[in-house]
Amino acid sequence: MRAFAGFLIRLVAYALTLGIVSRAAEWLWQWKGLDGSIELQPLHDNGLLTLVIAPVVLALVGFGVFRRVAIFIAAALAAAALTAPFAFAHLAGV
Repeated sequence: MRAFAGFLIRLVAYALTLGIVSRAAEWLWQWKGLDGSIELQPLHDNGLLTLVIAPVVLALVGFGVFRRVAIFIAAALAAAALTAPFAFAHLAGV
């Protein structure tokens, strides 16, 4: 039962963190005017799908010796999601 409680706490923490980052990235994506680009839409969709699935995967493997690795991956995903709209806007010339 204790392991399940730890899993739920990790799941909620990762889901909140990546969910907030996902909403911020979505707002930046629209603010930069990238939501109308057909070429960039698959990248956007894949990025958001990754942010939706990642909390479950990180919560499953993020205990014991892999805890720090899971936290690092979550931070890397958050940083990538927040900087992606700026990088794609530069790439698209917006």
